[in-house]
Amino acid sequence: MERTHLEPTLPSPPKVASGHSEWTGGRIATLVIGVLLGLVGLSLLGGGGTALWADRTQRDGGYVTTDVHKFATAGSALATERTHLGGAGVGWLYAPSLLGKLRIRVTPATPGAALFVGIARSRDVDRYLAGVNHTVISEFWGEKVEPIDGGRLTSLPGAQHFWAASSTGSGARTVTWKPAGGSWSVVVMNANGRPGVDIGADLGARLPALPWIALGFLVAGAVLMAGGVLLFVSAIWRR
Repeated sequence: MERTHLEPTLPSPPKVASGHSEWTGGRIATLVIGVLLGLVGLSLLGGGGTALWADRTQRDGGYVTTDVHKFATAGSALATERTHLGGAGVGWLYAPSLLGKLRIRVTPATPGAALFVGIARSRDVDRYLAGVNHTVISEFWGEKVEPIDGGRLTSLPGAQHFWAASSTGSGARTVTWKPAGGSWSVVVMNANGRPGVDIGADLGARLPALPWIALGFLVAGAVLMAGGVLLFVSAIWRR
């Protein structure tokens, strides 16, 4: 009788999982683009909301107005840095075509003190204050200043003819001005030209286009935010 030999059955080798990841380059790119769009959209929403808030709550006599900031100098004048209206880059936000009138209100720290407040082309201001001890306001919002050494004035500010707008007198002074393109500076001095100026000031502007700018930012921000969320979700849940 023939004997049958049964060969043992060998177990199947274990299946090795594929090293291929579900996170392909396209999926990662979709995720990154979604996050970036969301961040840009969030920034635009914040900017639009801030502009709308300023338009609705910060108006004073029709002007969107800053808080009062205080400045002082032992020199003969306070002068702002050059402000470029309608320049390149973000300068379009300060284009004269978008701005209505500007208002500058200055109040002396000593009640009744006589002040001069003027707005002029920066080149004329630089020429007038050359060699004069004065202080440059480098940042209005942060009240940062830079003292400039020099001597005393040789001529009174009211005697100059280059001012585009100015006001002289005792107590608080208000100057309104319709902006024009170029570089401009604001100067505050004692009316008699003597050194030692101590004031509080606020800036106001009529911005007829502000509500439309705010609306444009809000719409663009909402669209980008929605697109970013859709891309982000599609990247996360893609099978």
